[in-house]
Amino acid sequence: MAKILKDNKPACFAGCDFVLQFDESRKNTKIKLLQITDMQFIDATQRRYPERLTPPEVTAWAPENFDISAGTHIRSLIAQTKPDMIFITGDIVYGSFDDAGTTLEWYCDFMDSLGIPWAPVFGNHDNESAKGVTWQCEQFEKSKYCMFKRGEVSGHCNYSVGIAVGDELIRIMHMVDSNGCEFDHDHTDVIREEKIFADQIELICQNSSLADKAQNKKIPGFVACHAPTKEYRDAEIAKGYYTEKGNYTIGADVEAKDDDFGYMGSALTQFTATEGDFLSTLKQSNVEAMFVGHWHSRNTCVKYEGIRWIYGLKTGIYDSHIPGQLGGTLVTLEGNNFEVSHVHSLVKYPPYKLYANMSYSACTVKGKTIDEDILEENNG
Repeated sequence: MAKILKDNKPACFAGCDFVLQFDESRKNTKIKLLQITDMQFIDATQRRYPERLTPPEVTAWAPENFDISAGTHIRSLIAQTKPDMIFITGDIVYGSFDDAGTTLEWYCDFMDSLGIPWAPVFGNHDNESAKGVTWQCEQFEKSKYCMFKRGEVSGHCNYSVGIAVGDELIRIMHMVDSNGCEFDHDHTDVIREEKIFADQIELICQNSSLADKAQNKKIPGFVACHAPTKEYRDAEIAKGYYTEKGNYTIGADVEAKDDDFGYMGSALTQFTATEGDFLSTLKQSNVEAMFVGHWHSRNTCVKYEGIRWIYGLKTGIYDSHIPGQLGGTLVTLEGNNFEVSHVHSLVKYPPYKLYANMSYSACTVKGKTIDEDILEENNG
């Protein structure tokens, strides 16, 4: 396993809050990063309002089902991909169902048990917990294999992770808080608006510049956050994919361009605001891909303005999802190049049947249209 460097890093790693450092023997081998997103663990025993869940949901979302509903899917992805690092693009827990914090504690223990370095950002539902964002940050910070820093700019998860072979930095990942939280508790240190602020964007630029100078070359970068920015819609429009209804697969229902792929279950009608010229900053910082989650009915990868705009495949069955399209997203680094692909979970649905809060849209999976028959098949 690679070493995690945090404090007293060599000067060659300026601009990185953490460095995942591989031995020189990995110089000519592939390095694999696994994106998981929107697990949205729900503990029905912690629901604030009795009417919030139906009786079947109360049974299905009991804490003893954490593993079968999401944990098994994560282990399936790891078995298939054998990643060197996992990054999580938000909505780890449904915070309004975790006022005691026990779900997030379970998750941190679960992730550490995998023995793989991992790096999270918050989604719009995480900070709804009455435990508060400071407590949540502390859980990540004390986890053995977690790379996490609250940061000193807007939001609560703004930091950078460098990926290096020996002393050579090959990639820098900018972890960014897209903010947004509909909380109904007393904590006032959470930003309600979904927005990436100017100081966050400046941090990307600053860390990129420091890394470039320390390494005496341009270091390619990624951005990982929870919610998509307007560039995601701009990309769809520019490539001729965008419709007001969505519901199509690139490469099956419409012609794929530039190796684009993925399913659009609904149109992107809302997106995270940004201050200043976000796209120009990403280009200036040599960012080659941005990874988000948030929209459970989308898992597209579209190239636009030299950057890949990627929705990760939703992980686990909590909340709304498309049956048959659950899993994660694999990023493979090889030299200066990278590839992105979705990896589907091989785990069958749990024995309970529950569709009340699960959205399902007609779409194609491996050439077949999802319908009730496939739903029954998935449920074994």
